[in-house]
Amino acid sequence: MLIGVVGAPNKGKSTFFSAATLVDAQIANYPFTTINPNRGVTYVRSPCPHVELGLPKCDPKNSRCVDGVRLVPINIIDVAGLVPGAHEGKGLGNKFLDNLREADALIQVVDGTGRTDLQGNACSACDPMEETVFLKDEIAHWLADIMLRGGGKAPGGMAHGTGSPGSASGGSGSREMAKRLSGLKIDEAMLLHAANECGLDIGDGMPDAEGALSLARAVLERRMPIIIAFNKMDASGARENFGKASAAAGGNGANIFPCSSAVELALRKASEHNMIKYTPGAKEFAVSGAPDEKQKEALQRMAAFISANNGSGVQEIIDYIVYQKLKGIIVYPVEDEHKFSNHKGDVLPDAHLVPKGTTAHQLAGMIHTDLASKFIGAVDVKRHIRVGADHPLENGDVIKIVAGR
Repeated sequence: MLIGVVGAPNKGKSTFFSAATLVDAQIANYPFTTINPNRGVTYVRSPCPHVELGLPKCDPKNSRCVDGVRLVPINIIDVAGLVPGAHEGKGLGNKFLDNLREADALIQVVDGTGRTDLQGNACSACDPMEETVFLKDEIAHWLADIMLRGGGKAPGGMAHGTGSPGSASGGSGSREMAKRLSGLKIDEAMLLHAANECGLDIGDGMPDAEGALSLARAVLERRMPIIIAFNKMDASGARENFGKASAAAGGNGANIFPCSSAVELALRKASEHNMIKYTPGAKEFAVSGAPDEKQKEALQRMAAFISANNGSGVQEIIDYIVYQKLKGIIVYPVEDEHKFSNHKGDVLPDAHLVPKGTTAHQLAGMIHTDLASKFIGAVDVKRHIRVGADHPLENGDVIKIVAGR
């Protein structure tokens, strides 16, 4: 799983990335601070089963556990700022877009204060939500160009709008398009579903430019959901702008999250230096070091912010993407169902992030191919029941795989 952090220049992308990962991405108050993509690891939160099971502790190996919260790693990338016309080569152009090929979802960081324009330059009263429109448009144009690359419309192809919802079926056109998009993790089934939604028949030919753009927009809704990080909420003007943006978004308002990446970054760094005890995403922290007066004032301001906003918003965005948009679940394989441990005695050592609907047999294959080939069954440790190969796993399951020798 890979999450991309995107947006126009100078919106706080690299600060968001650094807050999520504690990787020192280059941060500065000018456009195109990020030239080459920053890559790192962030975490999604899950209640650690050792608490529910009444165990004194766990022994995480591939993840972390902080105060009963398991932090499971996922990959994240911060790429260069995007400007209008990027698909035509403006700004850093297709370099930005090509860096997102592998991303499963995008976090678009916008300046909630409205003090930077689409190019990242200072302004006084820009509309933050204009950024969301142009970014989707740029990515859609980029994808449409790939769809049509290599000769345009095929013989016998169709024009935009000649189909009707529910009429699309597979054929030479959809297979050719799927081949062109295979590097973007877009298959023929996804294309046909999107074509149905926008009334296109792509079975026997390529769409025209207008049809390709409509199809690209529909595909992106499924292939690469975009969540808006309404950033700089600790600064003046942002809260009023967020209220307007949420109201204007209507049903899509659930995809807009207020946040302050600067607050989250400061808290994580303070925790790293043992000045405070803080779990990422928490709405409170405890002072454990000896801050000076200036640091105390800063900590008090940040404490008031996360208390009033139920956290900084950064971790909530990541959790929402993993669980709600990408439909991930976290499961815990063990070898000893009585001690909840591996063969070394480590309690709940591994947490696996897998797609919702993953079966016990599929989990066995993710752990080791031998477990899958010799699979006999599995034990749902929490419920104390045997389950079969096709048993769908649920979030938080503790599972023992039973395999032959």
